[in-house]
Amino acid sequence: MHHPFRITVLTAAILSVFSVHAREETDLGAVVVTATRQPTRINEQLTDVTIIDREAIEQAGATTLPELLSHQPGVQLVTNGGLGKESSIFIRGTNAGHTLLLVDGMPLGSATKATPSFTNLPLSQIERIEILRGPASSLYGSDAIGGVIQVFTKQGAGKLRPEIFVGAGSYGTFEAQAGVSGGTEQWSYSLRASKLETDGINVASDPVRFGSNYNPDSDPYQNTAWSGRLAFRPAAGHELGVTLLNTDSTNHYDGAKPPVDSYSNDTNRAWAIYSRNQLAQIWTSTLRYGESKDWSESFAPGRSLFATEQKQWTWQNDIKLPLGSLMLATEHLRQNVESTTNFKLKNRTVDSFIAGYNGNWENHSWQASQRYDDNSQFGGKTTGNLAYGYRLNTDWQARAAYGTAFKAPSFNQLYSPNTSFYTGNPDLNPEFAKNREVGLNWNHEHQRASITYFDNRIENLIINAVFPPPANKLKPQNVNRARITGTSLSYGLTYGAWNADAGLDFMKPIDQSTGNRLPRRAAQMGKLSISYAPGPWTLGAELNTVGDRFDTATQTKPLSQFEVVNLYGSYKLGQDWSLEGRVNNLFDKVYETAWGYAQPRANVFIGVRYAPK
Repeated sequence: MHHPFRITVLTAAILSVFSVHAREETDLGAVVVTATRQPTRINEQLTDVTIIDREAIEQAGATTLPELLSHQPGVQLVTNGGLGKESSIFIRGTNAGHTLLLVDGMPLGSATKATPSFTNLPLSQIERIEILRGPASSLYGSDAIGGVIQVFTKQGAGKLRPEIFVGAGSYGTFEAQAGVSGGTEQWSYSLRASKLETDGINVASDPVRFGSNYNPDSDPYQNTAWSGRLAFRPAAGHELGVTLLNTDSTNHYDGAKPPVDSYSNDTNRAWAIYSRNQLAQIWTSTLRYGESKDWSESFAPGRSLFATEQKQWTWQNDIKLPLGSLMLATEHLRQNVESTTNFKLKNRTVDSFIAGYNGNWENHSWQASQRYDDNSQFGGKTTGNLAYGYRLNTDWQARAAYGTAFKAPSFNQLYSPNTSFYTGNPDLNPEFAKNREVGLNWNHEHQRASITYFDNRIENLIINAVFPPPANKLKPQNVNRARITGTSLSYGLTYGAWNADAGLDFMKPIDQSTGNRLPRRAAQMGKLSISYAPGPWTLGAELNTVGDRFDTATQTKPLSQFEVVNLYGSYKLGQDWSLEGRVNNLFDKVYETAWGYAQPRANVFIGVRYAPK
């Protein structure tokens, strides 16, 4: 018998050790951009948002972006095996395709599968991550039903600063990173490169489940990535810049009959050029053009290709008002797909107009936004968001919000040709969501806590419906409604050399047409991280616990609850050198996040970093 509420008892017991101590201040002046498209202090936010800076990324010791995200409140990770295998992110119980991924402001994802491209983005290229939970289509358009995750590539400042990291670990894992950054009053620059490879594990947890596709070998993965950023400031208030992130990877998997070495070559790229100009004391204009590419070419052993190219123009104007700030923006997005599948239509365009107004007055705070998207396939769609907060005193703030969001169907869902088992449906409508939430924030010197209750109702949910006999094939249709209610709690503590962060999530992600829980969604999750950094040492532990789930919409193929404990640490060998290590799955837990796919057992990774201050 499983005990889903033991995560509450365990977390509460550990946190009680820390809850009565010290009086150091927490940095509440950190700036977040994703939540409003404007730089705003995090303690003024009325949304459920998390910032992960570079120091936190390095201390966590994670290797991949999905791995790091899996330790954040409200986020659930599903992977088809070990390092580099296909990963899905569920925010607040919504679908994997209901999260929008941005890289320096550019959307990166597949318009054929309609999912973001998290898997191959190495943390070595990332300076900062912002997680916005809740609907955000009123700011970013399609896909942001569950939330937005934005990653920012590394920036340069100050004197020339080289960085090097080399590490190795279990399963033949090897990683090397190198970079250089710096800047002056006029120029700033950063250039980084990384290489990651692993022999991997046998991703099939049970030969019976894979049948004739089963191949009892390890499934290797390798990734080469580089990023760059260059900015020029010709005068005060004016900046021209370019950003670029590129990854190339090869992933092996079990997927052919009879068993052969199946693999895919994948490329993810996002680049942009921008001009940010302060045209008046109260008016800043930002013009940006960018392109992103998601390319996946598989050989199993036949060749298949699914590629998405996105081109986007954005012009945003931020205007300071006597009370608050106004944001007005327009976007033009063009999506093109290339595939060995013969889609009837291979491109679409979206023209958008966005307005936002954020402000504070005495104890009152507000954030409002509205967006209109003119999609060449579906016509016009208007979404909006309104949030209000009231500061009860210096420590407590109550907040409430209502927002709408939508997701356009993918090219696969719309235009897949008629085969013996699947056919597209060009008559599909976008999914549409209405989210209501209330919350309470508490910040007191060294401690911070929040509780959020949300009710997200999704209409026109797309599922693959089975044709009646004699066809017996799948066809996507707008037939379902989903309702996801939940409560999310988080707590953080900073006291001297100690730091603790914890999160608890209780959700009911229900398909209202059947009453079943949405597939792969847990009703309970718990996250806990504790670190201690005395002098040259940093020692930390993580606990990630996920409740039981079903792998299918019909509540078959059960997935058991699991708890995974990781340890990490570092030691400063000198002013510029440090030794870093990590033990994953300390207690050698056997578990699955996707039915039939194994997860790595206990493993170790150790590395050396050179980073002059």
